[in-house]
Amino acid sequence: MSLLPEIQHLCQLFDIRLNPNIGQHFITTRRILQLEVKIANLSQNDIVLDIGAGFGFLTEEIAKKAGLVYAVEIDRRILEALKFRLREYIMKGKIKIIEGDALKVPLPEHVNWIISNPPYHIISPLIIRILREFFAKNDFRGAIMILQREYVKKLFAKPGSKYWGRLSAAFRFFAKGKIIKEISPKYFFPMPEVDSVLVKMWPDRRARLVDFALYEKITAIIFQSPNKKLKRVLKDFLRQNADNWRALLNQLSSIINLEKRVREVSVEDLERVALFLKEKEVI
Repeated sequence: MSLLPEIQHLCQLFDIRLNPNIGQHFITTRRILQLEVKIANLSQNDIVLDIGAGFGFLTEEIAKKAGLVYAVEIDRRILEALKFRLREYIMKGKIKIIEGDALKVPLPEHVNWIISNPPYHIISPLIIRILREFFAKNDFRGAIMILQREYVKKLFAKPGSKYWGRLSAAFRFFAKGKIIKEISPKYFFPMPEVDSVLVKMWPDRRARLVDFALYEKITAIIFQSPNKKLKRVLKDFLRQNADNWRALLNQLSSIINLEKRVREVSVEDLERVALFLKEKEVI
């Protein structure tokens, strides 16, 4: 069943003019929303975060299965439409509203799933935020999201790929992921100019050598020159930050293959470099 007539009716009722420039594209078929919820296999014990809840159609499907849903929405008029549609769920305490910018407002700590179709224009900082705040928690199970296909190529990239960079290195520090389904632009209103995919992401709980703050520092240094050899990038950095740079570079060569190009280095390589430079008090 198409949700388009109801979306259009709500826009008229609440005097809403959708703005595609700020990511206001909404799924128009309930079947896709139900698939997102089905993948998570929710129970009444689950607490779910829906970022960019919009009119609440996905929020509603989540609330049918989960114990509690937090719905985050910044647009006040759209939020009024959501409250109108889902007032019974809200009165029962099944849905709690968070009004504001998802990049700035405090997000609830006790969440074990994120199921969300967020605006594409904020997706990079949003993904980094949820990776930091949720994926390291022991009880967090994962995220189900619809994202822009070109962005997912970069997010899920592996070492050696032309898309491998700071974003994918940050993602793989915390998580693994896979594409579940391609979503055609025809299933959105207004129709976007880009293709989308439904993805599942879950925590990678391997022990890490360094914390993410230090890891980010080293990715910022190294990925400035993705096509250069690691030896050249580290040599340039060490010459500016250590008097004994030659000795340090020589020691590093026994820990990691410095002949690799930056686009070929793995998460584990980055961790080893970060740990070494920390121990030598260079960063």
